[in-house]
This record gives sequence, structure tokens and C-alpha cells, in this order.
Amino acid sequence: MRTAGSLVAIGLGVLALAGCTSSRPAGPAGTTITRTTIAGTHTHHIKAPKNYTPPPATTIAPQPAGSKLPKGEVDRRCPYLKGGLDSEPTNRPNVADLEGDRVGRITVLTRMHPVGCRFYFSYSPNEAVADILPVRFRTKLDAFDAMVRTARAGRQAETYKNFVKGVTGIRYQTKFYGPDGNRDWAFVFAKGKTMVVVHTQQTNASLNAQAIAEAIVHKF
Repeated sequence: MRTAGSLVAIGLGVLALAGCTSSRPAGPAGTTITRTTIAGTHTHHIKAPKNYTPPPATTIAPQPAGSKLPKGEVDRRCPYLKGGLDSEPTNRPNVADLEGDRVGRITVLTRMHPVGCRFYFSYSPNEAVADILPVRFRTKLDAFDAMVRTARAGRQAETYKNFVKGVTGIRYQTKFYGPDGNRDWAFVFAKGKTMVVVHTQQTNASLNAQAIAEAIVHKF
């Protein structure tokens, strides 16, 4: 397993805009930005968007092959990443290899824009092993703020600046597979105006969700 990078304290104060560097961290109310130009140094406060509340953490019901899916979830290939064994064998990056469980059923969450994807274990009880949940926002700041709020709603948050060049992401634990409680590792990143959450059913392998994020970040 790869060694984790340096941890950065989570908070909106980590935000850095083009031509800007962050000064002292701000609370949830916004972000303090210090801008240095040839005319001098100026500090100003950007109010955080108030229109996003992370949905409550929930566990995902198992879905054996052929079971009736919830509304808005359909059997379909994921546009971001293949399932790998046993559903879509491939030598390229895939969910089975990156998450660590064989994948049987693959579904698309059609009520999301962009659509989301969910991957279920090949064998009984056919629980969800991972999902990919994108959300598009009005601005880059909105997406970044939503990323931070999402991770802060979980536990054990660890921020990784430049987990791929130019993109910040956060590992954290939350609910996903029922028997695990709130100990499943997830990863959330903001790229441009899109925030993407990756859940896994892994409780002791924090890197797996990040590895999936690294494989799909170029799709957003």
C-alpha cells in the first residue's frame, strides 16, 4: 500500500485561488484570502455559500442480481470507471482492483447531474462496495465549500492538496455499508465547479477511495 502524503488541517482556510495565498483559516462562515500584487497586499473575506447542506450519511441496501432497484437507479455501465472482475474484466484501472472487492452488479444513478455510479459485490449479500457521486455547482468556490462541508460531516478528515496536480481532496470516514457503522472510508474532491464523492466499504484501508478518485478525476 502506498504511504499517505502529508496531512493538512481541514478547513476552508486551505482554499487558494489563482494569484492568491491563504492567510489564517476562517470558520464555516467563509474564507479569508490574502492577495499580493504590485500595488501591495490586500486581505478580504469571501462569504461561504449557504445553499448546500451535505445529505445525511446513509447505508446502502444490498442489490442482488435481478432485484428491483430504487427509482433513479438503473443497470448500466458507469461512464467513469469499469467494474473489473467479475463484471467487466480489464487490465486498466477498475473498481475491483482499486477498492479490493469483486464487482458484480453495476448501476447508474440517473437523478444525479452528472450521473452517479454504484458497484455491488459479486456474492451474497451483494452489498455496495463503492459508489461515485458527482454534484455540479454554480462556481468553483461553491464546489470547494461543498467538499469541505461534506468531509466535516464525517469523521477522521485528512486533507490532501494536489492529490493529483491542481486538485485538492479529503479522506474521511462515514456510513456506507451498514455493519460498519460510520467507519467506511470515503474521498471527496472538488475539480472546477464539480464536487465528487467516492464511497467504499473499506474500514481499514483509507487509500482505496482516493485511488478510485485518482482514476476518475480526469473525467470531470
